[in-house]
Amino acid sequence: MDAHRRYIEDRIAQGCHCPKLIWQEVRQRGYTGCRATVHGCIARLLSPQGKPVSAISPVRTLPCPSARRWLVRWRKIAVNEPKHVDHERFVQALCKIEPVVAEVRSLAREFLGLMHRRRPREFDRWLERLSKCSAPEMRSFAKSLRNDLAAVRAAFMLPWSNGQTEGHVNRLKYLKRQMYGRASIELLRLRVLRPN
Repeated sequence: MDAHRRYIEDRIAQGCHCPKLIWQEVRQRGYTGCRATVHGCIARLLSPQGKPVSAISPVRTLPCPSARRWLVRWRKIAVNEPKHVDHERFVQALCKIEPVVAEVRSLAREFLGLMHRRRPREFDRWLERLSKCSAPEMRSFAKSLRNDLAAVRAAFMLPWSNGQTEGHVNRLKYLKRQMYGRASIELLRLRVLRPN
């Protein structure tokens, strides 16, 4: 860190107080340490200047919405609560700033709608659009869907679900965690087979 201290001091003097950016810059200059060390150094350098350490940490005014709940929601929100409005405003701003997010959101919402309404004919067109998406993760998802296309089509056509199986697996794991380190497989078998 000592070899890069002068550079960090110069960057702070220039007005850059972003630890992540400075860490990336000193890494390009040969620093091999972690980002936390650079963050601590910047905090110590800023403290004598009378700036609080929290000034170098970004302040979050709104919790970041989860991708599953806010970015991918394909149905309209029924309740106009302030938190829903704030989150929707956040997502809209994010989509304006980064068009790839809007594209991914649109494709994800459409996929959920196709699965919920069971429309396999529209799936092929959607998969073609997914293959041409700007986000490499979505193109990778399209490739994995193509690799297991028969199972994906069966999910559209067949009424069965593995939800019940997943429920039993979850229950079994819960029982196992409750008894962790205190009982043998025989007691677990008794609790699973005779739950009462």
